[in-house]
Formats: sequence, structure tokens, C-alpha cells
Amino acid sequence: MKLTRLVGECEDGECPTIYTTDRGTLAISWGYRRNLTAGEEFFILDTTDQENPIPDAPDFWLFDERAAGVMEYDGEGKYLGSAFAGEEQVPRFLEYRDTTLAQAVPFPDWWAKYGW
Repeated sequence: MKLTRLVGECEDGECPTIYTTDRGTLAISWGYRRNLTAGEEFFILDTTDQENPIPDAPDFWLFDERAAGVMEYDGEGKYLGSAFAGEEQVPRFLEYRDTTLAQAVPFPDWWAKYGW
């Protein structure tokens, strides 16, 4: 994946750096790199050269493997809100997570290859 810097020339590294990808999406390095220092883990599933293993999965967050928050967007990608999935749906989201992590790369490894 090719990243092109759009904005971000902070001397102290505290400002967001925003990139556009060759797929027309945006990547923002500031949050990931900064949150890593606090112990948060990020994984990147780059689907540039591979199929998305969970194409029907919505954008979601898992909370303690007990709740799934599902984000909703309109056709233009504008965030519309989120809602918790029913408890009976959590196993499906755990499967999405496990399938994704089996093919994802830790953010530091991905950033070492593609970031600046």
C-alpha cells in the first residue's frame, strides 16, 4: 500500500500526521503511535493484496469479550452513531475478531514497513 503524506510536520511528534492511501482511504498516525506508548495494541489488516476475511462484518468494538458496539455509517462514510449488539450476537463478533487477528499485523511492524 502506498501512503502519501497530506499534512503533519510537527517537530515534537504530538500533531496528527494524515496520509491518503492508494485505495482512497485515510490513515492517521498520531493516535496509533501515541496510544501505543500507553500500552494499547493495534493490528492492521491490510486488504490491498488479500481478500477481506470478514467482508460482511460491520465496524465494531469489543468490550471485555462481553459486549459488542456496532458503528453505523451512511453511504458516504459519515458516522451516524452506534449501538450495542445483543448479548447473543457477541460470539459472532468474537469470531470476526479471531479471524481478523489471524491475518493482521501488529501496528509497529506495519508502521516500520509503510510509515514514515
